Amino acid sequence: MGLYPQLRIDIELSNRQLDLVHEGLDLAIRLGRLQDSRLVATRLAPRRMYLCASPSYLERYGRPHSLSELSRHNCLIGSSDLWQLEQNGREFSQRVQGNWRCNSGQAVLDAALQGVGLCQLPDYYVLEHLKNGALISLLEAHQPPNTAVWALYPQQRHLSPKVRKLVDYLKVGLAERPEYQV
Repeated sequence: MGLYPQLRIDIELSNRQLDLVHEGLDLAIRLGRLQDSRLVATRLAPRRMYLCASPSYLERYGRPHSLSELSRHNCLIGSSDLWQLEQNGREFSQRVQGNWRCNSGQAVLDAALQGVGLCQLPDYYVLEHLKNGALISLLEAHQPPNTAVWALYPQQRHLSPKVRKLVDYLKVGLAERPEYQV
């Protein structure tokens, strides 16, 4: 805002997919894999998912050593009960279950740190906790391939300068963060 004080920003935080054209929005930031759409997508940064748990959870319930063992664990469910995993080079979705659900990644992280269950969260939530031992990465061979952080905007012949500047700013800013340096 310091560079462009006349700029007006209206942010809506939501896990639902918004219809940018219908709702009159200039830009959306989406995470993960994109569905085909009539929007233009610009990759802002890589994103890696991690399946992990706290040492206290693993001490009480044991460490899963295979995908089939996930059903015996309390999985912390965020926005979806489908976790993206990989086996034999093929990506697939596995439905998980647990007694705890919240659509906030930060809340899922907090529950995992408290030993409530296993979680699957992106790098920007868990890297620091993996490094300091508060979380332990699990089933590394089954983690899905990297996904991304995307900027999406409606198809137009001429992208507005304000949206172009914001996309460029986000791309540069995210590239400086350690979790996005691949």
